[in-house]
Amino acid sequence: PAAVPLPAATTGYSTRDFDWLDAARERRVPVRLYLPDAASVDAPVPLVVSSHGIGGSRNGYSYLGRYWASQGYASLHLQHVGSDRNLWFGNPFELMARLHDAAQEAEVVARVRDLSFALDQLLRSELALQLDGQRIVAAGHSYGANTTLLAAGATVRRNGEPLELRDARIK
Repeated sequence: PAAVPLPAATTGYSTRDFDWLDAARERRVPVRLYLPDAASVDAPVPLVVSSHGIGGSRNGYSYLGRYWASQGYASLHLQHVGSDRNLWFGNPFELMARLHDAAQEAEVVARVRDLSFALDQLLRSELALQLDGQRIVAAGHSYGANTTLLAAGATVRRNGEPLELRDARIK
């Protein structure tokens, strides 16, 4: 395939925080968007969706968000409420139980659905025309890498049947 030209590097960007609610799942999905100043309807930019590791937040990996935006890429940093920074707070004797709960299958699936929901919200917003919906990739660290692999098409089996979580927008 032919190489897709990238937008020219930029130094300016803005950040925007959104606190979305997926009403169907009764789950909050906080995000931070890093948007290059060069992004426009006439020059839409690629998008990186970033998923944190266990105990992280939308504020983590800000150095990557700033760098990507400075290079002409928008990035959407998710916060997965069931496995986010709030795990570290509370009774220290219950920390292992909180970590155990965050590593269960339901949270694995919820994180991938957070990613798809956040993409839905962003691509329906007034910012959508500034983003190139054909150039979306995902990045993640640790538990976030697992999330992005599943969203990109990795399959796992549950009771002998494939569990399909792929979001076709992730390239």
